[in-house]
Amino acid sequence: MENGYEYGNWVLFGLAIYMAAMLGIGWYASKRVKNNSDYIVAGRRLGVFFCTGTLFATWFGAGTCMGGAGNAYLFGNQGVIFDPWSAVPCLIITGMIFGRLMRRSKFLTVVDMMEARYGKGVGIATMISLAVAEIGFVGAQLVGFGAILHYFSGIPLTMGILISTVILVIYTYLGGMWAVTLTDVFQMIILMVGMVAMLYVAVPLAGGWSAIFNNDPAGNWCAINQWSFVPTPESAANPDGIAGFFGYTGHMGWLYWAAAWLTIGIGCIPAQDYMQRLLAAKDEKTASISCYLSALLYITVGMMPVIIGMIYFKINPNLSIDDAMSKILLLMAVEQLPVVWAVIFVSALVAALMSSADSAILAAASLIGYNGVKYFKPDTTDEASLKYTRLCVPIVTAFSLALALYFQVIYNLMVVAWTILLVGIFVPFACAFFWKKANTYGALAAFFGGVISWGIFYLIYLPYTKAMETGILEEGVVYFEWAMWDALYIASMWALLTSLVCMVVVSLATQKVNTPIPMCDVDGNRLTVVDWVGINFRRKHPEPVPVVERGSIK
Repeated sequence: MENGYEYGNWVLFGLAIYMAAMLGIGWYASKRVKNNSDYIVAGRRLGVFFCTGTLFATWFGAGTCMGGAGNAYLFGNQGVIFDPWSAVPCLIITGMIFGRLMRRSKFLTVVDMMEARYGKGVGIATMISLAVAEIGFVGAQLVGFGAILHYFSGIPLTMGILISTVILVIYTYLGGMWAVTLTDVFQMIILMVGMVAMLYVAVPLAGGWSAIFNNDPAGNWCAINQWSFVPTPESAANPDGIAGFFGYTGHMGWLYWAAAWLTIGIGCIPAQDYMQRLLAAKDEKTASISCYLSALLYITVGMMPVIIGMIYFKINPNLSIDDAMSKILLLMAVEQLPVVWAVIFVSALVAALMSSADSAILAAASLIGYNGVKYFKPDTTDEASLKYTRLCVPIVTAFSLALALYFQVIYNLMVVAWTILLVGIFVPFACAFFWKKANTYGALAAFFGGVISWGIFYLIYLPYTKAMETGILEEGVVYFEWAMWDALYIASMWALLTSLVCMVVVSLATQKVNTPIPMCDVDGNRLTVVDWVGINFRRKHPEPVPVVERGSIK
C-alpha cells in the first residue's frame, strides 16, 4: 500500500459494507417510484427531517471536506470563504426569499420555471448551463472518492474513480430522489459522528482551542492572517503576511474576495440539485425551515474539516500542495485515530462525497432526460419521460467521469462549476420572480452577456494572475493552475455585473416588441408573489390566480 497503513484492509472492508448498504437502500427506494414526480422530487412528500438531511448532505461534499481542509492548511480562513462560509448565506437567502416561491410553483426542475417565465430559448440555455455545472460538481466528488480508494488500497486513482462511479450509478438509477434522500440522511449521520470523533482527537494536538483561534499568520502555508474574513492589509504587525486576498491587492483583491462570497453565496441558488430538494418538500413552510436548519448544520459541521486542516499544519507544515488538497483528512485518520474510528471516519468521508454526487447526478439526469427530451419530443408521455430520465443517469455520470479523469482536482473544479450559474443564470432567475418587466430578450442578453464577458475578463486578468503565481513552486515558473482559477474568479464579478446590466437595459428597451410573460406555476396559474418571505410560517399562501391571456401582465 502507498501509505503503509497496516489496517488499510479493514478500512476497505468497512467501505465495502457501506457501499452494499447504499445499494440496498437504492433497491428499496425503487419500489416507491411510479412516475416522474416520485423519481425527480420524491412525490413531494419530504418533511423537515428528511428535507433538512438531504439539503445538508447535498452541500457537504468533497469540496467542503477534503478541499476545505486543504485550503485551510494552505490559506487559513481566507481559503474557505468559498466553502463552507459562503454556503451559509446561500441557504439563508434561499429560505428567506426563494424557497416558498419555488415550492409554490410545483415545478419539477428549474428549467420548467425558467421556460414558463421566459420561453423555450431561455429554458434550453438554462438546461445546458445547469447540466454542465452539475456534471462538473459530480466530477469533483468522483475525484475525492478515487483519492480515498487509491490511498488505502494502492490502486490507481483512475480505477478508484471508476469504482465509485459504478456504485453511484446503480443506486441513483434505481430509486431516484427517494433513494438519494434516504441515503443522504444515512450519510449525514455517519458524517457527523466521524467528524466529531476526529475533532475530539485533533484539538489537543494543536494545544487546545485557544491555539486554534489565534489569528497568527504563521498558522498556514501562505502566512495569511489565520482567521481573516476580509482582504488582509500589510502592516507593521504583519510584515510577512500576504497583502490583499490570496495575495491580490487593490481592486483585484476585493473582486476576488467578493467572488469568494458570491460564487456559492448566490451562484448556487438556481442549481437544480439544490432547488430539487425544496420542490420535494411537502409544503412551503418545510422548504423554508429546512434551509435554515441546513445552514446551522452546515456551518457547525462544515467548520470541522477546516479546523482539522489548520491543526494539521501545526503537526506537519511540509506537505506539498497536491497532498494538502487531497490527503489531510486521510493522514489524520491513519495517524491519529484507532482503527475502529478510522474506519468510521473514512466511511464518513465517502458518505460526504456520495451524498453530493448522487444529488448532482440525479439533477443533471432530470434536466436532460425530463426537460431535454421534451424539446425534441413534446408529446413524450410521463412513462417514457421517466425511462429517459433513468437512462440519463449513467450517461451523465460517464461525462462526469471523463471530466474527473481529465482534471483530477477537487475544490476548484467544484467552485468553477457553480460560477457558471453565477454569471449566466442567477440574474434571470431572480428577476423571474421579482421584476415584472423582465422579458425573454433581457434574459437571453443576461445569460450570453454574462458568460461571454466572463471569458473576455478572464483573458484580461490572466496575464496579471500569471505574474502573481510565478515562482510559487519553482523560481521563474508560472504555476498556471492557480493563475487560471484566480483569473476565472476575479473575472466573474465583472461578468455578474454585465449580466445584470444586460438584463435591465435589454428588457426595458424591448418591452413593446417582446411582451413579458407573467410568472405562472406548473398548472398555468399566475404565481402569487406575496407572502414570500420565509419567516411567516403560519399563514397559507393565497389561491393561484388563473391567467386569462398568457402574454398579458398587469
